[in-house]
Amino acid sequence: MFLSKKIAHSLSVASGWHFITANPNIDQFFAIAVLSNFAHAVSFDGQYIQPNLTNTAVEWWWGSAVGASQSPGTPGPVLQFLFYQGYSILADFNHSSLPEYYITINGFFSNGNNFSLTVPATSGDISEGKDDSVTGTWGTVGAFQISSDLKTMAVTFDAPDAPYGISGSMNFTSNRANHYGCNVTDSPYFDVVEPVTTLNDAEQVLFNQLGWAVAIPGGTVNVDVIINGTRLQFTGNGYHDQNWMPLALNEFISSWYFGFAEVGPYTLSYVSATPLDSSIVFNTGYLATDNAVLQNQCSVDGSKTTDISIIRPTGQMAGAEGTIAPSGWTLNYIIDDGTEFEFLIVPTGVNPDIAIYQRWTGVISGGKKGEESYEGVATFEWLNPGLNVYPA
Repeated sequence: MFLSKKIAHSLSVASGWHFITANPNIDQFFAIAVLSNFAHAVSFDGQYIQPNLTNTAVEWWWGSAVGASQSPGTPGPVLQFLFYQGYSILADFNHSSLPEYYITINGFFSNGNNFSLTVPATSGDISEGKDDSVTGTWGTVGAFQISSDLKTMAVTFDAPDAPYGISGSMNFTSNRANHYGCNVTDSPYFDVVEPVTTLNDAEQVLFNQLGWAVAIPGGTVNVDVIINGTRLQFTGNGYHDQNWMPLALNEFISSWYFGFAEVGPYTLSYVSATPLDSSIVFNTGYLATDNAVLQNQCSVDGSKTTDISIIRPTGQMAGAEGTIAPSGWTLNYIIDDGTEFEFLIVPTGVNPDIAIYQRWTGVISGGKKGEESYEGVATFEWLNPGLNVYPA
């Protein structure tokens, strides 16, 4: 059984990441064994596990719209949502006093001002229809619909009154095929690159029970919402994925980098994660153009020299709550034939911004090494439950 981290933000709620105190009397691995029997979905973007108030499981549907900046060094318009079942950061099994279903919404207005909302719901229901179509209904406050070909997603918000103050819609159109993380078509897990060495509990969960399904790797999204009386309307780059796991992230993850971007002809995303009490660095990288998927791989640092992605923080800047954060990231995608693509991402705004979780909006530049460099916008984050010090 994992022991929960001592997190200074206990009893606070921070834009989608919720913290309460640990209860060491719950055998959370009993929950894992039970939940494993439910780890399936009829549809690609459907319901894989069954989070509820009696377990520590969590499942969520995430989407992001990122627009171009109106002024250098400041974020452009951004709207990001999470439809939650359960809690992604949880330090107490006894969370029955908290809403089981809720939507978190973060972003920036076109002038660079940020906003953060958490809207509770009375239910969080997933209906799987013909082929891969999915409908999610969060009480009366929000809903989403995924088309059967996974090419479009419609999201609505309907909580216009105080204290929430949001209504409107987002409409996604994908420009890339849906995918799992390890260039396989039959499994959303990372077990195909599981090291042959004996794994600790946290490593086992990362490789075998953290699920990731990317329905919309890139494309366009039209946003038209009103947030506390202010209209946010723009067309930007869109992304949508889904995750699920039998434990909250802070119970098995020490550090987690994630990002996605559209830059010139390229659509890309990445994850670089280290489990608790582990030296393993797990990476997954996706890089595609209109013509081809150049890479969609999983790997462990040091296991091979091609068909890999390398994610490295660089520089320093002031972070949340007195910490130091990277001032950028370098991304290298080395495909099967040794060809290398290199990108640099630099933040222009951060929201949420707390010590264990920072999500940035920024600019990205790069392309095929030695050839034309392109520019675009990116979303990227550092989830840091292990409170790792940067630079190390």
